[in-house]
Amino acid sequence: MKKIFFFLLLLGCFCLVHAQTNNVYISVAMPSDCPLDSNTKSILKNKILQMLSAEGVAGTECGAIIMVPEVNIINSNSIYGGMRQILSVELGITVTVRNMITNTVFNAMQIASKGEGYSDNEAKCSAINKIDVLNTDYSRFVEATKLKISDYYRNNTIALITKANTLASQQLFDETLALLSTYPESLLGYTKVSNAMTSIFKKCQAQYCTQILLSAQAAYSKHDYAEAAELVSMIDGQSSCVEQAKALLNSIKKGMDKQYNDIIAMEKEKIRSDECIKSAQIKAIKDIATAYFKRQTEYVFFW
Repeated sequence: MKKIFFFLLLLGCFCLVHAQTNNVYISVAMPSDCPLDSNTKSILKNKILQMLSAEGVAGTECGAIIMVPEVNIINSNSIYGGMRQILSVELGITVTVRNMITNTVFNAMQIASKGEGYSDNEAKCSAINKIDVLNTDYSRFVEATKLKISDYYRNNTIALITKANTLASQQLFDETLALLSTYPESLLGYTKVSNAMTSIFKKCQAQYCTQILLSAQAAYSKHDYAEAAELVSMIDGQSSCVEQAKALLNSIKKGMDKQYNDIIAMEKEKIRSDECIKSAQIKAIKDIATAYFKRQTEYVFFW
């Protein structure tokens, strides 16, 4: 686990209530073997993102619920026009919406488009550019998919928590948190899922106490006592390095004047408030989940 997760955790801790949303969110990911060049992939990604944005379900970061376009060349031929050869390409794009961890497919649709150009890449790019994102078929597809995703999670809440606990028992904490983080916050079952995430995160936090302690020591060496104290306060009381954490906290206190002591006292009180701890944990969990998604090799996120 990288130390940055815990820095981000604290930076995101502004004691805000984590509001629930009314929608599921779908990220865009490309298969790693997509036959398009980088520029054309980006255009296709933006086209799909527009489809999702129109229905208010676009996830603008890595996530487990993904819309994946699989591009196939249906037909390709050459046309001679004037002095140059023009290539004509017909693309068939299978778009699926799936959970990349469980590989559950929620919905799928087909898109066909033709393009021309003086090179293979130009012809493919032309075909992608011709996709009309305002086509009502796409909006109906996204709306139907959103409902299918909600129904799936609503009907499989207990099964997901059970799977998560099994993964956690195998010390696969990042995959566990990534799995649970896919659950739509608007559903009633989110409270159970959130409680499971919190419980598993505490185990993860205890396991990686050494990394937190190293981050705190680095902050202390820079005389950033506020950050050092905040980091130390996140170390679980049952962690193996708790005695080292206590010793560092004593050193921090000795290194601070009255003004710093007052600031740290207030900050620690804020950190210990239920709402802030919950907000910080959720932020850290999302960071851990995002890192897990980025490490996967089957799909590529363009963000």
